[in-house]
Amino acid sequence: MRLNEIYLTTLERCAPEVLVRAWIGTGRIACPPPHVVAIGKCAGTMLDGVVNIESAFVAIPEGYPLPRTKADVHVGGHPHMTEASFAAGRALLEYVDAHDDILFLISGGGSACVEVALAPYSESDVAEENAKLIASGMTIGEINTERKKLSAIKGGRLRHRVRGKAVTLVYSDVATGALQDVASGPTYREREVFLIADNRTLVQTAAQIIGDKAVMVDGQLEGNVFESARALAEKAHTLEAGQILVAGGEPTVVVRGGGRGGRCSELAVHFAMESACEALFAASDGVDGNSGAAGFHLPPRQAPGVHGETAAALAVSDSWRVATQLGEPITIAPTGNNLRDLFLVAR
Repeated sequence: MRLNEIYLTTLERCAPEVLVRAWIGTGRIACPPPHVVAIGKCAGTMLDGVVNIESAFVAIPEGYPLPRTKADVHVGGHPHMTEASFAAGRALLEYVDAHDDILFLISGGGSACVEVALAPYSESDVAEENAKLIASGMTIGEINTERKKLSAIKGGRLRHRVRGKAVTLVYSDVATGALQDVASGPTYREREVFLIADNRTLVQTAAQIIGDKAVMVDGQLEGNVFESARALAEKAHTLEAGQILVAGGEPTVVVRGGGRGGRCSELAVHFAMESACEALFAASDGVDGNSGAAGFHLPPRQAPGVHGETAAALAVSDSWRVATQLGEPITIAPTGNNLRDLFLVAR
């Protein structure tokens, strides 16, 4: 099976509606509340996995799949907070205050698409600080720690408004176990929050599709993008013929200019400097920064190395320019998934 096929099949099997339906349908959550709040990039597809709904509220970033299920839908900004993000936040508080028992469906991207400023901060204060944070090169956990200080809904504050029962299902785009960081943890409270999928789910699913030839990398790659590329290249050199290295995570990239690209395109360029192996680096949500693609497929080459424009391109965050000369962009519509990135390397 080709690397592109492995990637697309993995996304199908990890679809939010499939996993939500499996959780509720198997009875692991007995009698879920009939009122539902879905937040984040996967809000629409997660909601479509729930049955027996009396009412639903959805806050979702622009451009991501809307629910087929009837709901009060609010489309906010991402990765930058917009006026629509704060309008969605005000509507969210009204919905939560009007219902006693609520099922929350939380996925990544919720930090930006819905927000309520915490006094004494203004909406412009919060939006400006968010813009600085996402360009800083900080990890998502570090960013969300700062976001929570400015928000009236993050860090469990939304849960405090619920008068009755609250159950939360999380489709995670953060480090394993850090459920409080997904959408900055608006309803996080131990014993009420259940993980239905994270990047480990994505990697394990891809490995199952590959079968005996899969070689999984333990843990998620979350360090600097060039260090992550070097680590993958080193592991790739230990592969035997026919084996496929399977890894995942979200390397850290510092935005240095107004170029075109994203985590996966920059990872592809750095990897090509270290290895000539065939590889695929792609986002599970189908969106790699501002590149317009989900990621890149690098064909096998005679030797590692890139052309002389690489340093200048990376200096202004224009990894797309180099990556398109090395391989093929993977262009798909936003998937409704959000389990960080998938990395496949073939020897």
